[in-house]
Amino acid sequence: MTDLLILWLLLFLWCWDHPADHALRRLILLPARPLVYLGLWHSWAMFAPHPVNLNRRLVALVTFADGVREQWEPLSATAGRTWHRMLFVRSFKFEFSLFSPGGERLYRPVCEFLVEEALCAGRVVQSIELIRLTQPVNSWADAERFGPERADVIFQWPVVSA
Repeated sequence: MTDLLILWLLLFLWCWDHPADHALRRLILLPARPLVYLGLWHSWAMFAPHPVNLNRRLVALVTFADGVREQWEPLSATAGRTWHRMLFVRSFKFEFSLFSPGGERLYRPVCEFLVEEALCAGRVVQSIELIRLTQPVNSWADAERFGPERADVIFQWPVVSA
């Protein structure tokens, strides 16, 4: 019985981020129906009264001297699989620090890192725009898991003095 519970929990954790109408998502919610009916279910608010309701990602739009524009994302964003994202957790923590209070001190070093990376590849950077992408997280019961994405330029390199 314990093995079945562990298997269900692993399946639950693996399938939780699927859309509400996905077959695997509906499958993991089947065992929860009796709990809801009997009144034994508690919402996540019991454990996290203020859950995350906004996803934030960092993107840099790099313009090179030859006019080519490329988009750069941290390692945590470029990893497609869940396992790879777990491996890049340090990159994710750094990205979280950028959006925390006081994180604006890190904008210039990120741009300098991108300039160094480009120089190592033999390219010259003309300008960099750091962009914060935000996307609201809807309720788990909604068919659409996420709301519309919004892009805000948070830093430009080189700094244009007024």
